[in-house]
Amino acid sequence: MNITEFLTHYWQHMTEGNAEGIRTFFDPLAKSYLHDTNEILTVDDWVNHLKNSSSSGDWHMTIDRIDKLENGQIVTITFHRSPNWVGFITSFFTMKNDKIIELHEYYTPCDDNIVPQWRDDLAEHEIIK
Repeated sequence: MNITEFLTHYWQHMTEGNAEGIRTFFDPLAKSYLHDTNEILTVDDWVNHLKNSSSSGDWHMTIDRIDKLENGQIVTITFHRSPNWVGFITSFFTMKNDKIIELHEYYTPCDDNIVPQWRDDLAEHEIIK
């Protein structure tokens, strides 16, 4: 699968709330760094969120751009929750053996960098220092 197909399927699983499906995209030890809120999430954190989220399926994503870097990818996403609410994500994927091993994400708007309650409730999240 080429990187465009990979990322299209990844975002499709995320927006649909496909918890176990999203696991297949990550190396088991992968970490996601959410820089706007200074968090580090594991694959299990994402899976648990998708299983328990009331907003799964409410998101609509458009991949605006995919640029290749030496150690991964940069992807700019536009996402919509309603006709009046639009946000943007810039994601830096680092890949190894066709799996995400590291993901750095920047969101806007980010509600003044307040951690959403679902992530604050995670039992094992870490804070970026």
